[in-house]
Amino acid sequence: MIPVSRRLVRAVLSAAAGLLLIVPAAARAPDFDFPAEVAGFARGPRTDYEARAPGLGYSVVYTNGRWKADIFVYDAGVANIPDGASSPVVTGQLAQAAGDVRTAVAQGIYRGSEDRGAERLPGEAGARLTCRAFSIDHPALGPTESLLCLTGLRGQFVKFRLSGPAAKQPPKAEAERFMTGWLDRQ
Repeated sequence: MIPVSRRLVRAVLSAAAGLLLIVPAAARAPDFDFPAEVAGFARGPRTDYEARAPGLGYSVVYTNGRWKADIFVYDAGVANIPDGASSPVVTGQLAQAAGDVRTAVAQGIYRGSEDRGAERLPGEAGARLTCRAFSIDHPALGPTESLLCLTGLRGQFVKFRLSGPAAKQPPKAEAERFMTGWLDRQ
């Protein structure tokens, strides 16, 4: 009986390994750690976009009472995304994301927005992320400060979108601690 069981186990393992060879690389991409808490931010729900639109990946929400932070992990159909913030594909994704804000205004999702340009974060995050700052007039939230940061990590784009009420002036140091804290756990 034992030899039959070993043959069965080998056959199952061999079949499973064969299936991995035909699964698209994006589906096999390494997952990331989304701890319950990072630098005072509590984790919320995860949304999967990949099933509806291949390349769009997924997002996870975090909040701390001043900021709402969305982390998006995706590949946009791009192969060989290098680690770091300075590659042309990463800076191109940041430009595309800035365009998405303009599109949201044109579609009436936002009442208005102002792209305040490149934002250099203090500390380690400044070297690891490329960022832009926005002021957005959100119909439900009113005037909102938004920080959009991107990097490449393990063959994926990692985009941080932190938004908070302009009246509360959420401190950028909190945003920097959150993004650095999350990246350090990867």
